[in-house]
Amino acid sequence: MKLRSQLILAFLVLAVLPLGGIVGYSYVSSATAFRAAVRAESEDIARQISIGLIRAREDLRLHVGRLGTMLPFDDPQYVDREALAEFIIGSMGDGADLFDALELVPTDPSEPGRDLRERGRPGDGDGEPGLRAREARRFLWSRPGGPGRFPMRGAAGEPPAGQGDETAGDTEEVEWAREAREWAARTFGGPISTPVHRDGHLVGHLEAAVRPERLMRDVLRRIPRRAGAVPFAIDAEGEIYTSEPEDLDLLQGVQCPGGQPLLEALAAGDEELWQGMSDWVVVTQAAATGDLVYGIVRPIGESLAEIRSASLRNFGVGVGLMSLSLLAAAPLANRLTHRLSHLTRQVDRLARGDAAARARLGGRDEVGKLGEAFNRMARDQEKNRRQLLEQERLRRQQEVDRRLLEAENERQTSELEEARTFQLSLLPAGIPEHPDLEIAVFLRTASEVGGDYYDFSRLRPDGLLTIAVGDATGHGARAGTMVTVVKSLLSSADMGHFRSVSGTASPAPAAPGAPALLDLADFLSHATATIRSMNLGRRAMALVLARYRDGQLDLASAGMPPVLVSRSPAGEVEEIMTSGVPLGTLANASYENRRVWLEPGDAALLMSDGLPEMLGEDGEPIGYAAVAERWREVGQLPAAEAVAEFEGWVEDLSPGGIPADDVTFVVIRRRPE
Repeated sequence: MKLRSQLILAFLVLAVLPLGGIVGYSYVSSATAFRAAVRAESEDIARQISIGLIRAREDLRLHVGRLGTMLPFDDPQYVDREALAEFIIGSMGDGADLFDALELVPTDPSEPGRDLRERGRPGDGDGEPGLRAREARRFLWSRPGGPGRFPMRGAAGEPPAGQGDETAGDTEEVEWAREAREWAARTFGGPISTPVHRDGHLVGHLEAAVRPERLMRDVLRRIPRRAGAVPFAIDAEGEIYTSEPEDLDLLQGVQCPGGQPLLEALAAGDEELWQGMSDWVVVTQAAATGDLVYGIVRPIGESLAEIRSASLRNFGVGVGLMSLSLLAAAPLANRLTHRLSHLTRQVDRLARGDAAARARLGGRDEVGKLGEAFNRMARDQEKNRRQLLEQERLRRQQEVDRRLLEAENERQTSELEEARTFQLSLLPAGIPEHPDLEIAVFLRTASEVGGDYYDFSRLRPDGLLTIAVGDATGHGARAGTMVTVVKSLLSSADMGHFRSVSGTASPAPAAPGAPALLDLADFLSHATATIRSMNLGRRAMALVLARYRDGQLDLASAGMPPVLVSRSPAGEVEEIMTSGVPLGTLANASYENRRVWLEPGDAALLMSDGLPEMLGEDGEPIGYAAVAERWREVGQLPAAEAVAEFEGWVEDLSPGGIPADDVTFVVIRRRPE
């Protein structure tokens, strides 16, 4: 990376990243402070709900207390239900909307001054006192069509016409009134009631059934609505109250981070569910008395979005100002990088061997002094270079001569090793396991790579096995080329691709439906014609093919030594000679097939000319007669032992253990019965 780019990158890292961090921290701190301020303000609003509830409770008690002193329930003209209801509504004024019913609980006649409600409640199983309390309650008024859940009663507590002897405890109004009283008791910490005195005596208590939704709506409507804040309240049954129906619809669409609706979380009282809300602030408080919980839900998403927008604007302005600073600093950076670039070019020239390279920087700053030091170094280097030039030239000449000699030796060694490795790579990986034959192989390469070769076909299920032993003329790559060509031809024939060059059909298969067998003589004719057509020059290869199945051994030879057969049990040696020239010598050469039978215990020796041409103690080749005589001695041994005997003979005849030519022989012996 260029210095200019590094300076710009350093500026961005040292300026833009801290600016981004500051802006991010500013946004987080601002959002946190804003959320804390909203929460504090919401808590203050929630406290106003508590104050409003206290005031509403006092107003309700004032209304009921005023009625307790004014109700003319002993006046005969108000025994009529409608007249008494008209009087009550007129006396309560605006407060009438907050009540659903009024009832009088008289004192116990058996214990003057004691309220019957202290002796039991309707349906609580307290026996006679509780029953008397139910019977003594007098419903003075209920909202017409308001609760609508119980039949109206008159001021005297008598049932209307058609009700018969049914008591108050047997009607639905009793249960409803009880629930209304209990709701007021749970909400305000006690019932909305006042004692009633007549002529200085306590005659009972006047109790009011409050309208919960109307009361809570009236209280919540007095709460200020700041920035979309929604006041709410929750009673002990989980009922949620808001000032307007629209507020309840709004809260129903709000969800907690876990996906649970906010109203369900509020009703369950699980504060952890709404603490992690990002766009809403929820504050709840429990009433000082009673089971009521009230609070504020306030949206802050738009405000947080505005804070984010302001932070991004500030970041953009900061980046713009830093960009202007970067433009102002660009000329200084360009001058510095230009001088350093000039010095770098001169250093490169000197490194490439240009002795005239000099830096012309000027100035007395650090860069100028660096240029002067470079110029001194260049002059000293030129002086030393002239002194060492002649010595280096002589040393290099000697080094070149030495390396040429080493390279030539390495090349020759490498070629021989490659040829030897290539020759061995063409040999089969292993000896096939034949159920009827013992097979053993020996190959010893010469110090100079030759071209001996042996191979086996794939063993067929019917026991058919083809064996090839060859000897290519020449050495090294020349011999390897011939071995490669012949191995390819044999592989193609073994795969069924070969066709007779004479056009005649192959010999009939041994079994009906079996593949046609390769004619060995025809293959040799085909192979020599193919090699001649490849224009390989004077390259040639001697090759003998042997095919065995069920004691029958077919032979065809192209210039190879005769095959020696040791007959069991005496070990007489039979020499099998077939005519034919090596492959590649004549284009139209012909070859012959020979067939011999191997009885159990008979063995055949296929070999190259390496062993007969080895020199004996007299310095002359040992010849084929000596090989046949030795085969007569060891031919009846197991195949592996016979090969071991011949191997020891080769070791004795090889000076230093390395023969002058490749030695190869393959022994196949039919297993004795």
